[in-house]
Amino acid sequence: MSKRLRIATCCAAGTALIASSLALAAPSTAPLRRVSPPHGGGYSLLLPSNWHFRDASYPSDHFTHLWYLPSNPLLKLEVVGSGCVGCVSKNLNPRIPDPTGELPQGVASSYRISPWVLAYTNYASDDPYPDNGLIIVTRYKGTVSGYERFDLWLPASQHKLATTILNSVKVAGAG
Repeated sequence: MSKRLRIATCCAAGTALIASSLALAAPSTAPLRRVSPPHGGGYSLLLPSNWHFRDASYPSDHFTHLWYLPSNPLLKLEVVGSGCVGCVSKNLNPRIPDPTGELPQGVASSYRISPWVLAYTNYASDDPYPDNGLIIVTRYKGTVSGYERFDLWLPASQHKLATTILNSVKVAGAG
């Protein structure tokens, strides 16, 4: 094989590798649709229509749902719901919500939307995308009944889409 042919072959392979990497990193451009877990779960939200659902729960006091883009599972939403009142109430008082109790460690920034709802951004060294998060403290008859936490990983360039998705969240029993 000539040197020129080897260079051309190498460049073509490198270009294909870069193109496929960019395609995987590209966010979904599918239209948004309202989804909820197949067997209930108490929430609904807008997600790209080509995202899939997987129940990642295991026997415990909470559920874990995963929504993701099959062609790039790094584009994902994880929803954790729990009936842990002490996790999201101030000084274990069920009349005073405190969503900060469920913030992930090392959160870069957070914003209290209401006493019952907290938005945040987090960065992890093992994930290429920022975590746009939302914690919603649920209530029953005016007292804390648990929480649902939404962690959405999209490229930073898709912050507007992340905001649209998180703003669309509806939770049964939400404050």
